[in-house]
Amino acid sequence: MDCQLIERHYDLLVTELRLIDRHFETEIYIAHTGAERYLVKVMPLFYQNVDNEGQIAGHLHRHGMSVARFLRNKQGSYVTKLPENQFTVQEFVEGQTLPLNSAPEWFLEKSADFLGRTTLALRDYSPLPLQFGRDFFAAENALQKKQQYISELEKINDPDDHKIVPIYEAQIRHLERIAQFPIDTGRLTYANSHGDFHIGQAIVKGQDITVIDWASACRLPIVLDIATSYVFASPRCSEGAVDAEGLSRYIRTYTKHAPLTEYDIQALPYVLYFWYCICNYSPRELASIASSDHLSGNYQPIAALIQKLLGWLYEHVEELSDELADCFRK
Repeated sequence: MDCQLIERHYDLLVTELRLIDRHFETEIYIAHTGAERYLVKVMPLFYQNVDNEGQIAGHLHRHGMSVARFLRNKQGSYVTKLPENQFTVQEFVEGQTLPLNSAPEWFLEKSADFLGRTTLALRDYSPLPLQFGRDFFAAENALQKKQQYISELEKINDPDDHKIVPIYEAQIRHLERIAQFPIDTGRLTYANSHGDFHIGQAIVKGQDITVIDWASACRLPIVLDIATSYVFASPRCSEGAVDAEGLSRYIRTYTKHAPLTEYDIQALPYVLYFWYCICNYSPRELASIASSDHLSGNYQPIAALIQKLLGWLYEHVEELSDELADCFRK
C-alpha cells in the first residue's frame, strides 16, 4: 500500500501512510492528509461483502449512532478492489481504546446502551447474513470438532510439540461438555448486530464512545454480543468468572431499547460457552499467540481471557444460568 494508490482512487492528497496493525491477512494504516487523518484497511480479495461495512456505518450514523463513516471512492463505492487485494478508507476517530477488563461503570452502561440502540437502529435494515444458526449449535458440530482434535492429537510425536498436548486435551473436554447442551435456536432472539462487539471496538474520548469495525456485522443470537461485550469489559470478569449481578445490570440497560425473552436469559451462558468452544483459537494458534512477541501478541490477553472463561464455564454454566434467571424474576 502506498500514498499514490490511495490518491488514484480517492479525492485525498496523502502525505504520510503508517502501518499500525497486521492480523489475519489484514493490514491497518493511518493515512495523513495534512489537516485530516484516515484509517485504511487492506484485506484479501476473498473477504466478501466488504462494502456492507460502509453502508451499515452510514445507516447507523443517520440514526444518530456514533460510528466512523466510510469514504466513497471516485467510482462511488465504499470498497476499492485491486488485482491483489481490496481496501477501504474511513474516518479516523480520535481517542483511545481501554484495555481488556478495565471498563469503569459509566463505560459498561454506555456500552450496553449503545448495543441496545444498535439493535433498534438496525431493525429496519435489510437482514444481514445469518450467523450461528441451528447447525452451528448442533451437538454434531461439537462432536465433529472434537474428533478433529483427537485425530490431530494422535499425530503428535515431536517432543517439541508435547507442550500443546494439554491445550488439545482441555479443548476436547470442553467440546464433550457443550455437545450435551440442548440449545433451542428457535427460541433465541436473533437480530442484526455488530457481530464482534467488545471493549477493543470502542474508541473512548472523555465519556463518549464511538464503535468501530462493523466488518463482522450479521444477524445472530443477540445474547452473544451482549455477553461478549460484558465479559471483555468488566473488571469483575478478568479471571474468567462471570458475575450474574453485574451482567444482569448490563442486560437491563440493553433491554431499555430492545426486548429479550426469559429463554434468552437462561440460554445466554450455554450459547456463550458453545460459541467460544467452536470459534476459539485452535491449540496450535494458542501456542503461537502465547509465544509471540510481534503484532499478533496483541491477542495474548484475549486468548488468555477466553481460556479462563472456558474453564470457569465448564464448572459454573448451569449456576450462572440459574442466577441470571433469578435476577430477572425479582
